[in-house]
Amino acid sequence: MKPTIVTLLLAAVISTWSFGQDLTKKVEVNYSDPFQVDSSEYFLIPELLDNDHKEAYGKGLGHLSWGSYTNVYFYNSKTNQTKKLFDQLALINSFSPHRYYSDFKTDAASAQNILPEQIVYLARTENFNGDKALDSEDPVYLFLSSKTGNDLKQITPKGFHVISWTVSKDKKTILVKGKNDKNGNRKFGNGDDDLYYRIDLKPEISKVQCTLINM
Repeated sequence: MKPTIVTLLLAAVISTWSFGQDLTKKVEVNYSDPFQVDSSEYFLIPELLDNDHKEAYGKGLGHLSWGSYTNVYFYNSKTNQTKKLFDQLALINSFSPHRYYSDFKTDAASAQNILPEQIVYLARTENFNGDKALDSEDPVYLFLSSKTGNDLKQITPKGFHVISWTVSKDKKTILVKGKNDKNGNRKFGNGDDDLYYRIDLKPEISKVQCTLINM
């Protein structure tokens, strides 16, 4: 039995619709330039946030910052193996300042995050305000990992939003400035106190201490 004109037209419509559906799927992954860990065989390769990630992070009250990372991969150039850093949904601050020229150098920004014993990350991992999204309205926490991508640990306390951090010249201490949700409105801004925490760095991340500075 020969196919009718109606059958052929229907098949063409279904084929066209299916092709259009495929176009809505994520078709590319974007990465930042790599950061070498000192002069070792390890490189950090951050995966960049793009429009295809918006659904995963939800539609909340805040925004998704340009240049943020969704994860960081550790690449071992000797073994040709990679390892993902975060095992949970995360919105990680860029290691580099915002760039507008392709020849902008990232060495200084890289050195700031890569310490003698650990690597520092500023990341959002908690939907603090309960709007079912992870975005700029949620707190930034400070994390540390080893220089091989192991032992990732959140160092600053839950509910403390990191604004800035400063490393001592001897690389043994980090002072972290931030805000707590003093008024209990699940936001960080007016009515909330500025606080400082002191992080005492140790070779073993499990022994790193984070202490509130009383003023």
